[in-house]
Amino acid sequence: MRKILGRTFALLVAGGLSLVIAPATAEAATPPNFRVGIQLADNGGRGGFGVEQFTGFANFGSSVSQWAGDSNNFDPDGARIDLNPAFGGGLLNQVDFRIGGQARDGGRELGPVAYTPWASQGGGTTDLITDSNSFDPDQYRLFLETRPLPAGIQINDLRLSILAVDRGEPEGVPAFTRWASQGGGQSDFALDANAFDPDGFRIGLEVV
Repeated sequence: MRKILGRTFALLVAGGLSLVIAPATAEAATPPNFRVGIQLADNGGRGGFGVEQFTGFANFGSSVSQWAGDSNNFDPDGARIDLNPAFGGGLLNQVDFRIGGQARDGGRELGPVAYTPWASQGGGTTDLITDSNSFDPDQYRLFLETRPLPAGIQINDLRLSILAVDRGEPEGVPAFTRWASQGGGQSDFALDANAFDPDGFRIGLEVV
């Protein structure tokens, strides 16, 4: 059986090549069932927190979250991603998955949905998630798309990342969740170089 297991792989982030090494995993490890959340903030990611919005759980099929914004739903400064395991320790079925995001401004100016590659393909990052004019979106939502896991593939662990992008400025630093085997949870807030009004975010999916 071909496995996505115990390997290292390169993820292109922040304009450079960053080597990511996963924690050691058991031979027959199975990740928990999970959902994905996003929370927006203002004031350089230090206040003006909006309500966190979640997709459904992966074992129940494809889903989309409600729109998330900061406390006034206007030009958030930062976002964090949440790898949220199912309460009670339920395990992920034979499910392949990818993560998507979409942005809008003022309740309109809707941007396209951008997806990571599938977990069975090794994961990766989305294109820039932004609104239709690629300028200072107000709200974001997440998509969790699922399908049957292809034969011969085993997924043992995963984590998520988020990166803020302000066009014409240096990219920020990606913020990572813990690995699912470590309990997942929220990342830090991802901010652009000046921690003010990014033009969008990129979401990353890493699997082993």
